[in-house]
Amino acid sequence: MLKVTKTFVALALILACVASVDAADKKNKKKKGKKGQNVKIQALQFPDTIELTAEQKEKVGALKKEYTPKFAAMQKKNREILTADQTKARRTAMKDAKDSGKKGKELRDAVSAALDLSDDQKKQMKELQKETRALNGEVRGKVAKVLTAEQLTKIKPAKGSKKKKKKKNS
Repeated sequence: MLKVTKTFVALALILACVASVDAADKKNKKKKGKKGQNVKIQALQFPDTIELTAEQKEKVGALKKEYTPKFAAMQKKNREILTADQTKARRTAMKDAKDSGKKGKELRDAVSAALDLSDDQKKQMKELQKETRALNGEVRGKVAKVLTAEQLTKIKPAKGSKKKKKKKNS
């Protein structure tokens, strides 16, 4: 009888420990919320054709740690420029434009039209775009030092640097 009681007590203690650990995990997941939001840095997104060495992965990881807070701050500024109604309108316009097959400039124009920004908001958005482009350029420069020449050729060139193909005379 004593042996059975000891077994039940041990089992109860194990279950209590497992339950408390599980509850702590759930509590931590709830705390993250929007703070755990991923910030994607375009210059650090590589195509699948590029395989990084361990050393390169380490350096790219360091760049992510360095620049993620800066890009997160820019995202926060972007959200602060728009009103709640404009944010909803942007989300809806983006979804509608994507559903109708719009891409690139056509998609951006559709979203911009739906936002109906004030002159002050337009000015703030342009300044933020300049900052973002400058920061992306800075990251690209550091990435170029990490990757090999062969790896760099596999990355899509920036829009302005595409070479135009000559048409053949028929």
